[in-house]
Amino acid sequence: MAVARYLVDKVPDQVRIAFRHVAQVCKTTGINQVTLIVPQKGSWDRTIVAEFLGQRVAKALLKGQPVQLIDGVSMTLESAQTFRTTTHQGLLIGAHISVKDMNKLDDSWGAQAIVYLPWNDTEGKEWQATWRAEVIGVEREAVPRSSLSMPVEDALRRLTEIINLGTGLGHPSDKKHAERTIGQLRDDGHSFDPVEVRRWAQRNGWSSGAAAALEAIASRRG
Repeated sequence: MAVARYLVDKVPDQVRIAFRHVAQVCKTTGINQVTLIVPQKGSWDRTIVAEFLGQRVAKALLKGQPVQLIDGVSMTLESAQTFRTTTHQGLLIGAHISVKDMNKLDDSWGAQAIVYLPWNDTEGKEWQATWRAEVIGVEREAVPRSSLSMPVEDALRRLTEIINLGTGLGHPSDKKHAERTIGQLRDDGHSFDPVEVRRWAQRNGWSSGAAAALEAIASRRG
């Protein structure tokens, strides 16, 4: 089942818009657990997110205590370093973390929904371009659609069905399948952007690491 993803652009009331939407999603979907992921816990209580939540809530979160976000919904705090993809469920909020750190959230096994508050427009556009996330609030600029042709997507789909997604391209035979697929596409005269290949893979069940490995193969020449 696809995980719902939402992007809140970097605007003056970004944090307020994000938490208002988080509350709505939890109410309509029945999600009762929220994890807030921040760059680091040290001095986090002086950030705009902590300021919005209030001193009492911020202190409790830093102590590792769950707090009530709304009735029936609790929230805990993790840093990008302490977050584990195998142990967190419910709705995940990536607040001002990098796109690289967002990969952890996107790879999370138990995520039911993901909300990203990028620190800058560049990271927001990159994440949205990968996931086609729904933009909450005012969308400043539409993200271009994928440039991959149907034959390229069909070939990537067949590759996805062949390899073991659990290990990505870690097994030599799966890596060979990927190399043959990319090589055949080039031999047949198809062009493609390696970045778009990676984005397609991430949207279609590949882990961020495996998708990056596929992008590296697609970037090779000759």
